[in-house]
Amino acid sequence: MAITRREDKCMIDIPLDRITYADIDRFTQEKWPEGKTVDYKRDAYGGKDDDKKELLKDVSSFANTHGGDIIIGVDEDKGVPTGIPGFTVPDIDKEKLRLEGIIRQGLEPRVEFALHHVSTPSSTSVLVIRVKESLLAPHRVVFQGKPGEFWARSSAGKYSMDTDELRRAFTLTDSVYAQIRAFRQSRVEMVAAGETPMPLMPGGKVILHLIPVSSFRSRQMFDVAAMPQLGTEFPPMAASGWDHRLNLDGHVAYGGGRNGGACRSYTQFFRNGSVEAVLADVVREDKQEGKLLLAGHYEQTLTQEYQFFKRLLASLRGVGVQPPVWCFLTIAGVKGARIPTDDHFPDENRAIDRDTLMLPECVIDDLEVDSSVILRPMFDLVWNASGFTRSFNFDANAKWVGR
Repeated sequence: MAITRREDKCMIDIPLDRITYADIDRFTQEKWPEGKTVDYKRDAYGGKDDDKKELLKDVSSFANTHGGDIIIGVDEDKGVPTGIPGFTVPDIDKEKLRLEGIIRQGLEPRVEFALHHVSTPSSTSVLVIRVKESLLAPHRVVFQGKPGEFWARSSAGKYSMDTDELRRAFTLTDSVYAQIRAFRQSRVEMVAAGETPMPLMPGGKVILHLIPVSSFRSRQMFDVAAMPQLGTEFPPMAASGWDHRLNLDGHVAYGGGRNGGACRSYTQFFRNGSVEAVLADVVREDKQEGKLLLAGHYEQTLTQEYQFFKRLLASLRGVGVQPPVWCFLTIAGVKGARIPTDDHFPDENRAIDRDTLMLPECVIDDLEVDSSVILRPMFDLVWNASGFTRSFNFDANAKWVGR
């Protein structure tokens, strides 16, 4: 189990359904304390009203802060785990359904969460409730139809939010998303203006942004000078070899240069955990067919041959970035270009009518998601811009077929 400590956070960086007893035991042996993202419970939440309210307070406090795990069945002393006695219930599946029902009915608006059961060597149970950092915060406890308090977490545990914190929380969500969109907009404008970390070949470009919500919500910062893995884990697109170096924004990897040293692609890892990957040379001039957007090339690069998108998500997970992550795809420098078809006859009516295609964002909640699930709808929109119903590089079942 990969565990990352940053500031006062304590995170289990492993998919929920893959957590084993060995993982929890290692977590306990290393004495990782409770904090903003972990809470230990010796006993299961009971059936009394006070027990149900406690569950709702705990879950909402995670959703209203950075998300995290409630680990039931772990003993602790002053927030430090001391053992894993587990707990016993007649039917663990019924217990999970009971807790799910309490959470779904007792919080407003509803939160995203999941439960995972682990058996101990003594045949008792450990239950992990993983709560996602909410995109709809703040959430309040609504027990038996009566609105209650709003809860958040600090390194010392949960606490009731005061009026000033609530005011900030209600405005924070919209503010964060506005900042994310503004960051993407400004970066696209800089790329279009040639203000890039490395000089790029002229012409059309594919611009991919992966922006964790935590980059703007919690102001996370990475010490890039102490992260030598960035040079290999965040490579440039479609490059078999590349160079890399630190820069003011963080770390950049670049490669594929020609035309007087201009690069074909680069990947910028920002100090706040955001990623910008740019691939140039995706628009070509053909004497017979005119200006062409090589959609098949970048689609294959992102999802197939290089598995570039999947690799970036794995690298984000490896350095401790937690979802949700906003994904943006932009195609720039394409006005008048067409996506080529098999008939090889130019059709001016299929020419793209604007220079920059700013595609809508997609929110990634699982960094192990299938790349095609995220990217294919974006690819379809680019093909729509050239007059086609969808990307013909995928069949009706979203399987890659190429053209």
